[in-house]
Amino acid sequence: MRSSQVWKVLSILFFGLCVTVLINQGPADVECPDPSDPYLQRLEVQENRLFDVNQDALQNLNIPYKYLLGSHSGTKRFLSIGISSVKRKRESYLLTTIQSIFSHCSPSELNELVVVVYLANTGHTDNQNTAEEIQKKFSLEIAAGHLVVISSYINAYPPLTNLKRNYNDTPERVSFRSKQNVDYAFLVNFCANLTQYYLMLEDDVTCSKGFLTSIKKYVNENTSPWTTIAFSNLGYIGKLYHNEDLPKLARFLLLFYDEMPCDWLLDLFYKSKSQKDIVKYKPSLFQHIGKYSSFKGTHNRLIDKDFAEVVETFGDQPLASCFTNIKVHKDNTPDNVCFQGPNFFWGLEINSGNYFTMVFQKPIDIEKINIITGTQQNPQDVLKSGHVHLGKAKKPNQESCKTFTKIGEFEKGNFLLDNVDQATGGSIDCLQIWVSAPQANWLIIQKVGIWVRKAKIHNNISSHVVSAPVQIQS
Repeated sequence: MRSSQVWKVLSILFFGLCVTVLINQGPADVECPDPSDPYLQRLEVQENRLFDVNQDALQNLNIPYKYLLGSHSGTKRFLSIGISSVKRKRESYLLTTIQSIFSHCSPSELNELVVVVYLANTGHTDNQNTAEEIQKKFSLEIAAGHLVVISSYINAYPPLTNLKRNYNDTPERVSFRSKQNVDYAFLVNFCANLTQYYLMLEDDVTCSKGFLTSIKKYVNENTSPWTTIAFSNLGYIGKLYHNEDLPKLARFLLLFYDEMPCDWLLDLFYKSKSQKDIVKYKPSLFQHIGKYSSFKGTHNRLIDKDFAEVVETFGDQPLASCFTNIKVHKDNTPDNVCFQGPNFFWGLEINSGNYFTMVFQKPIDIEKINIITGTQQNPQDVLKSGHVHLGKAKKPNQESCKTFTKIGEFEKGNFLLDNVDQATGGSIDCLQIWVSAPQANWLIIQKVGIWVRKAKIHNNISSHVVSAPVQIQS
């Protein structure tokens, strides 16, 4: 059947429909459908909107990205941290900032975190060189999916020259801050689907210990609606967002990229979403450490007066993971010992054969050990009867060691031993607290201080061993 014949048949059918409607409804005005109407052709999907704002306007922008290091996993984590960085003319702080993030997170916190570094240099060589420096220092974090390094293309950017000079800024300053707005827009757009929350940092900051747990606890306890929470008073540092707001924030920064500096736009963003005042967390969890600005290397020594870092001096704190078969009380987990801070491990139902094991990331030569149990508020929750083992040769599951050597007993809830290396005969992989008798009271392990031997002299004389290695099931 030719197309002209099909058209005639359709016209007759629609004419018949109109006549039927007129007969049934009388002389009232009735508009007959036009078979050429394109919207009529979609009547079979009436349930779908012709234009869906959430789908068509608020999805991620189709920005081209280059993966320089790592890739994000399909698992949606709690927090993504975004850092935009350009090569500075003077001192660089990027590696220090990344190191501060990872070194101030416990192993369990790292599992809830991904750091995204957006290298915003206009030259590919600068981006590649910086990526190589990051690769050398953080290969393990990249392999574990905790760190992703990306960039984009300069021809993806809007015009950055001949822009209007608001606030009497120089043309160079206008271009710099306008590009910075676009850099952050590209960064937050990339992070939109990675995690539940997004934290913006600069590339010259240091973090407080346990910052992720502090953020998580505050977010869970704050039931009032919010758009932005500030965990630092300065610039773009420590600003937290819901990830669902990131596509909006990206568009907001791009719409007004040439109007004003980024921190001003961030203030306008939360106000545009009806948040009257910014929500501030104290003390600040992040501190600015840069002495020189990324703009022309000018001096810029901004300090957050509300930042209060507690410096721990109890031992050298070698990197380790902690494991136990003791029942944990609430959130007083073993990580509180491996990752020193104001908290501690608190266990209940203490029985003979219970253990608490620290497995070190790398073998270490220990010079001194000092273990404190109980607290001033709970002095009864000390280890009444127990001893300390040092272990060698990690098990395949990396949660214990194959052989252990007993090096001493607890006395009045504490353990202290100098010249540890002479008791073990070299480097060790594990430290284990062993409960030798049941006790009615609970157990608090407040601190495990470990001092690593700074210089070890090797010779052909065998070290004295206090007791022979023993196999311990744990």
